Amino acid sequence: MPRGPGDASWTTVPGRPNSHRLSDETFRMSQAMSDPKWSYGAAPDEKRSLIAFYPKGSYTFKFTPRGGFSFYAKGPVSLENAKEVTFGYSVFFPSGFAFNKGGKLPGLYGGDNDGVATSCSGGRRSDQCFSARLMWRSGGDGEFYTYLPPGAAANKKQCSFKNSDCNPTYGASIGRGSFKFATGRWTIVTETVRLNDVGKPNGRLLLQANGKSVIDIDGLVLRTSERGRFRGMQFQTFFGGSKPDFASPKDQRVYFSDITLAITESF
Repeated sequence: MPRGPGDASWTTVPGRPNSHRLSDETFRMSQAMSDPKWSYGAAPDEKRSLIAFYPKGSYTFKFTPRGGFSFYAKGPVSLENAKEVTFGYSVFFPSGFAFNKGGKLPGLYGGDNDGVATSCSGGRRSDQCFSARLMWRSGGDGEFYTYLPPGAAANKKQCSFKNSDCNPTYGASIGRGSFKFATGRWTIVTETVRLNDVGKPNGRLLLQANGKSVIDIDGLVLRTSERGRFRGMQFQTFFGGSKPDFASPKDQRVYFSDITLAITESF
């Protein structure tokens, strides 16, 4: 963690303080899709992992075959009073993984209540919610993939970060290629999200890859009301893009482990 264990934390790394088993019970899931379904098992190096399977031809969740998984997770620690949260995990793309044009990876989300908080994805924007997921792109290029309140002019700042693309239809591609997802070994990604004070553009997005800061943007608005809070982790992964040319070119898997979260600042 960039700033230490913080006010409260948990992890699935065995033997660490506040360690929990990598399991459905630890995640405290909601809105979990039954198709596609995740599994637990050993990564190629035998580390216990959360496993996503992407059948050949899969992309998004609107078409069959479906690949990846999708659920929202609160985890063992309440985020009700969190102002800044750091969330990280290790991800393993096997040797020979075909990245194609890109795919989604987990990140933090929040909003004015539990219901509206899940609305900021799939081309849906609202001043009442935010999400800060990751994406892989062609060749393993990594990026932040964000939905921030569209009514805040300050959020145009993320679009000026190098190699970024903000489009009116889907999420913002921020810092594309700022780091690479490796194949055949683990990549550790850690995002820190700081909520703004209401009425002030002082929110922040920070991304580290293997301990190196690769994206750092402040002066943002992630909430427009005091009701705006972190609601958990958006555990979602799939190939896409919304078009068939994003589809997985073959059957393949990705492994997630070392899930860790810390409240690094509280209200």
